[in-house]
Amino acid sequence: MRVEWATDQGSPERANEDFVAAAAGAVVVLDGCGLPLGTDLGCAHGTAWYARSLGTRLLARLLDGLGGAPPAGRPVGPPEGAHRPGNRPLVARLAGAISDVAASHRATCDLTVSATPAATVLALRLRGDQVDYLVLADSTLLLDGPGGLTRVTAGAPFAAADPAVADAAITGTVPVRELRRVFLLTDGAARLADRFQVISWDAVAELAAGSGPAALIARTRETERTDPHGVRWPRGKPHDDATVAVCAFD
Repeated sequence: MRVEWATDQGSPERANEDFVAAAAGAVVVLDGCGLPLGTDLGCAHGTAWYARSLGTRLLARLLDGLGGAPPAGRPVGPPEGAHRPGNRPLVARLAGAISDVAASHRATCDLTVSATPAATVLALRLRGDQVDYLVLADSTLLLDGPGGLTRVTAGAPFAAADPAVADAAITGTVPVRELRRVFLLTDGAARLADRFQVISWDAVAELAAGSGPAALIARTRETERTDPHGVRWPRGKPHDDATVAVCAFD
């Protein structure tokens, strides 16, 4: 599995709250839930920190599931008393990662605040001749196979402080032979087809695969600049953080 990605912050006024990381056989993409500046998150660390912390812990747990050595110092086994979902292994790993992050800042932050940092989650894992995927909340995963594209996305809830929300994730397993590529997109990178509807999902996939993830983001920025005040396409932000990862299977 070959992975190529690009990410771009939506505004110079705030850090990029998306996160992407990959290692041999696994990739994660998270979209931190950006709230208006000045919102009381009850957390001293912020949303970008949360997305980064959850993403690195989740990737470590995915690698542990493949038998690889996790990054030094990162817990990978379910913490004592942690939420243990049924028999969907990626759900269990997400729940464990959420528990890890909550434990890391519960002593300094109020995790009961409704605006506590949160994120959408996309995860992909190559396991032998199978590909496992997970989608939590409204980021988009595109499976590209001989029969065309299959889009996978969900709604709320988002990953935050409660590991039980991992149960709401959509998961699946696809044989590698049935895949050419898988695309992982935060909503800021899916706007051209989703919110703006100026090109099709097939065109999104073709652009990201043919010209690269950065080209898809650049095209998105060009389109956003034609409607800076959100008149044609009403939206909360002129530009959102945008992240694209393309996984290719030979």
